[in-house]
Amino acid sequence: MTALMMVLVLSAASLQTPTTAAEDPLDGCSRTKTARAQFSDQAEALRLKSSSDPLTGQTDVQHYRLDLEVDPAARYLRGSNTMTVKTLVDDVTIFRFWLHSALSITAVEVEGEAVEWRRLDTEVIEVTLGRTFDRAQTFLLQVDYEGSPVSAGWMSITFESRGGTPVVSTLSEPWYSYTWWPVKEDSRDKATGELLITVPSELTVVSNGVLADVDTLSGDRRRFHWSTDYPMSPYLFAFSATNYHTFDDFYVHPGGSMPVEFFVYPDSDTASNRTQWRLSVDMLSTFGDLYGLYPFIDEKYAIYQFPWGGGMEHQTATGQGAFWESLTAHELAHQWWGDMVTCATWKDIWLNEGFATYSEALWFENKSGTPDPSALRSAMSQRRPSRVDGTVYVHDPSYVSRIFSSDYSYRKGAWVLHMLRWVIGDEAFFDGLRAYRDRFEYRTATTEDFREVVEEVWGDDLRWFFNEWVYGGGAPAYRYGWREQVHDGRRYLEVSLEQAQSESAFEMPVTIETLELGVRRRYTVWNDERSEHFLIPVSAAVDEVTLDPDGWILTRSKTEVAFAGGPPRVVAIDPPPGATVSARTPLAIAVTFDEDVIVDGSHFSLRRFDRSEVELNMTYDAATFTASLVSRAPLGFGTFELIIDDAIVDAAAGLALDGEIVSGPSGLPSGDGVAGGDTVIEYVTVVTRRPSARRGSGGSKAVDSLSPR
Repeated sequence: MTALMMVLVLSAASLQTPTTAAEDPLDGCSRTKTARAQFSDQAEALRLKSSSDPLTGQTDVQHYRLDLEVDPAARYLRGSNTMTVKTLVDDVTIFRFWLHSALSITAVEVEGEAVEWRRLDTEVIEVTLGRTFDRAQTFLLQVDYEGSPVSAGWMSITFESRGGTPVVSTLSEPWYSYTWWPVKEDSRDKATGELLITVPSELTVVSNGVLADVDTLSGDRRRFHWSTDYPMSPYLFAFSATNYHTFDDFYVHPGGSMPVEFFVYPDSDTASNRTQWRLSVDMLSTFGDLYGLYPFIDEKYAIYQFPWGGGMEHQTATGQGAFWESLTAHELAHQWWGDMVTCATWKDIWLNEGFATYSEALWFENKSGTPDPSALRSAMSQRRPSRVDGTVYVHDPSYVSRIFSSDYSYRKGAWVLHMLRWVIGDEAFFDGLRAYRDRFEYRTATTEDFREVVEEVWGDDLRWFFNEWVYGGGAPAYRYGWREQVHDGRRYLEVSLEQAQSESAFEMPVTIETLELGVRRRYTVWNDERSEHFLIPVSAAVDEVTLDPDGWILTRSKTEVAFAGGPPRVVAIDPPPGATVSARTPLAIAVTFDEDVIVDGSHFSLRRFDRSEVELNMTYDAATFTASLVSRAPLGFGTFELIIDDAIVDAAAGLALDGEIVSGPSGLPSGDGVAGGDTVIEYVTVVTRRPSARRGSGGSKAVDSLSPR
C-alpha cells in the first residue's frame, strides 16, 4: 500500500474527528490507508483467512476479465468476471474466490458449463468445478453477479457527487477487492487483467493498463475497455469514473516514448495543478536512472483525481486527492516498489511504504539533475518519525493502522534505507536496489529476500543491521565529549561516545567532523558498544567537533557533554609494528601511552615463533608516558611477537589498556574503543654485514642487508 493520505484517522474501533489532508502532505498516503478498516478484529479475521486457506496454493489466477456496468444513481453494479485459472497441483476439484454477500451471484460457469457453488461465509464462495484438473491445466471460471456494494475498510468503493456529477471510485488495499468484484483475494497471486466498465455517457473511466477501446452503447452509455499485460496483485485493480478533464504528456526514454495521462476534476483543472502533476514526467527519468526503467513502459503512467485526501498507487494509474510534489513522487515510486515488486505479506509493508517515502527524498536530492546532499538532508529531516520505539517490521499485523503507521512503516522505513545507504555506500546501495528489482520483478518479496540480495551485492553480512533497525525497535541517543592530546609532537583528538537509550547498543559507523584551524575534516569510527572512547590522529588544533554532521543516522538525540575519561592507549612504538630489526644486537623498544599508566616489566613479553621468551629490562618515564624495553641479549634469527598486556591500567581511573591494533597503516593508536585487549605486534630480524671499503669506490662504504634463510 501506499500513500493513501486519509482525511480521517481511525482508532482501534471507531473513526476520530476529521482533519484536512492538507495538514501534512508527508502523512497523506499513511492517513488514507490507515482509515481502511473500521474494526480491527474484522480486519484481522480477513487477513488470517486470506493467508491460511489451504486451497490458495493449489491454483494461480492468470487473467481476470471484469465486465461491469456501473449505475451511479442507484449505486448498483451488474456484470461478470471471467477468471483464467492454472492449477499448480494434481486432483483439483474445488476453487474458492471471494465476493461480499451484499452482491448476489446469478450464475457460475466453468468452461461454459453451469456448476455448483456455495457461500461459506460473508466473503468466501466455494465452487465445485465439475471435473478434476491436474497440474498445469487451465480452466475458465465465469461469475455473473449484481447488487449494491457495501464498502469495507474505508470506502473500498464509493459513490459520491461533485457539483451534481457522479464520482465512482475504488480503493481495495489491503484486502477489500472482494467488496466490489469476484476475486481470489491473495496479493501474492498476481494476474493480468481487463476491466470493461460501462457508465453513463457523460462520464470518463480511468483504470489500469492501456485504453483498448471506447464503445458507445444504447441508453446513453459508454463502455471503456482497459487492459494490462503486466501481472498485478488484486488490491491494485481499480477504476474511477466522473466527468474528468484530461491532458497528457510523454516520457521519452532510450527505447522510445510512453504516454503520461492525467485525469482531473473540472474545478481542479488549473495551470498550477497541471504543472504539479507534470513533474511526474521528470520523476520518471529520475527514478528510472536510480532504479531502472519504469516497469510498465509498454503501457502508461496516469494520475487521476479521486475522492480520498491522499493517494493510492494503483498499477499504471495512481489515484490522488491532492497535487503535492512529495505525494506525486511517493505514488510514482510505488510503481517500482509496491506494484512491480510487492510485499509478500503485510508484515513486510515497509518494502512498499518505506521505499516510496525514501524515494520522495531521493527525488528532492536529484531533481536538479545533479545530486544535492543538502536537499537530501533537508528531505530526511522532514521525514523523521515522531516516535522510534516501535519496529519497522510489522510483527503483529492485526491492526490496519499499525500496518500503515506513518512513523514506522513510512518514515522509519525510509530511514532504514537511508542508513543502509550510509553503511554500504552509494554504489552497493543502488546496485542492490536494481538487483532486488531484477530478481523479484512482477512478483512478491519479503524482508529477508531484500536483505539477502543486498548482502550478495555488498559482499558481507547485514543481519546485524536488519536485526537492530528493521526487526528491533528504538534508536540511539548519543552523548559525546572530546579533548586534545599531544605526544612527541603528534596531536590527537580523544572522543568519548555514549549511547544513553534504554534499548541495547546500536552498531553503526559514525562520522566525527572536526574544525582544525579553519579546515573541516572527517573521521569515521565503528561504534558498537554503549560506551566507547576513540583516539584519532589529527592535523592541527581542534576548535570544534560535530557528531554525524550529515544526519545519516536516525537518532533520538546527539548531545555534546563534558569529556569523560577513557582507557589508556598505545600511541607510538619504536621500532614501529612490522619493522625489520637486527639479529646481532639487543633490541631496544620504546612504547608510548596517551596518558600516565601503572606498569611494570611483567606487562611486556617478547616471544620467539616457538613461544620461548626473550628476557627484557623495562624502565618507565612518567613524564612522557613511555616504557623503554631492552632485550638482555641479541635476538638471533626469526620472527618475534611483542605482547603488551592489558593488565596495564591508567593512573587516574584504573581503566585497563585498550590495546587492540585495529586501524591505520601501523595500527596505532591502539584500541577498539573499549577497555581491555592486548597489543600484539610482530618483528622480523635480519643479519647486517659490517661496513667495508670497496676497491674502486673512492673509499665510499656500503651496507648489505640479508634476510635470514
